[in-house]
Amino acid sequence: MRFKILIISIVFIFLSCENIVRDNLNSYDLIPKNAQVVISVKNLGKLKNSIENNNYLKSVVNSNLTIKDLVTELSKINDDKEILIALFQSSQNLHYKIIGVNILNDSLKSKKLSYENFDMISSDSSYEPLINKNHFSQKFQKINQTNTNFSIALDSSFTNIFLNKIFNNKFDNSSGNLVLNIDASSKLITLNGLADNYSVNNKENEIKLDIQEIESSEREVYFNFENDLVDDYDLISSSQEKKINIFSFESLDSSVENYKIFQLIEGDKVINLNGYISNFKNEKAGLAFNTKFDTSVSDEIILGPIIVKNHINNTNEVLIQDSKNILYLINNLGQVEWSKKIEGKIIKQIDQIDSYKNGKLQYVFVTNESMHLIDRKGRDVGKFPLKFKDLITKPLAVFDYDKNKNYRLLITQNNELFMFDSKGNRVRGFDYKKRGKIVTQPKHFRIGNKDVIVFKTTDKLTILNRRGAVRINMKKEYDYSSEDIYQHENSLITTTVKNEIIRIDMKGNTKLEDAMPINSKLLSDKSSIFTLQKNILSNSINDVEIPFGKYEGFKIYTGNDKSYLNLFDSQNNKIYLFDENLKSIKGFPISSEENADFIFDKKRIGFSLKIDSKKIIYQSIK
Repeated sequence: MRFKILIISIVFIFLSCENIVRDNLNSYDLIPKNAQVVISVKNLGKLKNSIENNNYLKSVVNSNLTIKDLVTELSKINDDKEILIALFQSSQNLHYKIIGVNILNDSLKSKKLSYENFDMISSDSSYEPLINKNHFSQKFQKINQTNTNFSIALDSSFTNIFLNKIFNNKFDNSSGNLVLNIDASSKLITLNGLADNYSVNNKENEIKLDIQEIESSEREVYFNFENDLVDDYDLISSSQEKKINIFSFESLDSSVENYKIFQLIEGDKVINLNGYISNFKNEKAGLAFNTKFDTSVSDEIILGPIIVKNHINNTNEVLIQDSKNILYLINNLGQVEWSKKIEGKIIKQIDQIDSYKNGKLQYVFVTNESMHLIDRKGRDVGKFPLKFKDLITKPLAVFDYDKNKNYRLLITQNNELFMFDSKGNRVRGFDYKKRGKIVTQPKHFRIGNKDVIVFKTTDKLTILNRRGAVRINMKKEYDYSSEDIYQHENSLITTTVKNEIIRIDMKGNTKLEDAMPINSKLLSDKSSIFTLQKNILSNSINDVEIPFGKYEGFKIYTGNDKSYLNLFDSQNNKIYLFDENLKSIKGFPISSEENADFIFDKKRIGFSLKIDSKKIIYQSIK
């Protein structure tokens, strides 16, 4: 019984597929004939992250030494190709076999085997590779070709055990197999699957369902993810008429509280199973913030979190980079969609562009030695990354002059500027004559009918046209600070080393507007100027007193046709957020070791921050 429970439990761990075919032999041919469970892993990084962040899965893994050893072995493998895992009994003990291409390394302690192009790791010392083309493994391979989530197949005996464990009905499905797609975030596990050759009475003369009929089955998942999971999983509702039995596994940690709901659709020799397992706990009444997810990675986070947009479903996702320079995309459920090694640390920011003008967004950024354009699946686009001999010294500047997606990507290398298009080609006609070292990231503004590219060098403020030539000559020079330049109305504003606010019009005329105390800060959008002088936050109308502190962050965000001010007090570890009228957003300030990244949608404010060196959290507020 315990073995059966463990086999059923492991259903909730594993992942999806993509066939490996080498010399007419594929990994499915090496599945042991006595395999009772077969797991297909396409995105191993996502599997590792799901186990790390989901308490239910972690409890499943820790419930059995063999399964725990299997996961330990998987943690030592770094591969982006499909890996198969077979669970089987040998000498009355549970064993596993891992099958893949070039997965072996010296740190793997289990028995290591090779067969043609395939590597195998087996916990059974007596196991030898055999070619197996039985119905179970080949059927899983065929059904599994189009899956994009985690996937697992059960042989007929464990299909019956699994179904009878969930439902009170006594299912007789002795000749069929269940194939499940599984997805897991930190709070939720979703399952949907298909079982073939299903029969209520299992008459011996009934004909097995043809494999093509299974593939053509178009039954929809019963639950609508957006509508039926109310308020981010704190309530799961259903109007189904079929009987449901909520269950728990005896072998799991009793401290893991889960809400489970399953639904079965019966058809002609086919059944569809859909279900959710949630360990989401309701937020306390009156709490301002809704926690969407928290996610951990193995190594220290050195960049991010940076919030980005998913162009497929219009949700918000997060990018982070760790100390090994691995870049992670984390989706809106807290799952790692992919991880990718980047040669070098990303400089400060990541932008999104639509380089193909088809509504699909890519991520563009620079390291000290290269410029990258990566699509949402983590793949390099076109000729990217571009490599550079000289060091890149500022974040990438991304311009879309006419809002027509003809992007210009501007690279800064000390005192030089080089412009590229979104295909990675040098832009002809842009010729900047280098002067002093560039100390601020170049910015683009359209003021009146003029496009200007502005930045500061060590000895002056420079205003260029689109071709890199000087557009406006300053009629008077100042000793400028290294702070940014902003647009206000039809002028540029910035500060001098004496913290004087200086205004520059489009004819090169300058005007000193005000002087601020040392360590004061300046921000502006097109309509308002904001200052932070000691502990007084001001715009042209209001002054707001905030606690004394060390304010290292002072940023402006736009959204919902409004501006928002973000401040971070590193002395008292507080994040502040104000609207453009200097009204504090409800729930702020919040405690944090670092500042957050924000995004403003029509109805909600989303923000993500590090809560320790290896963990981020994403929250939102109405």
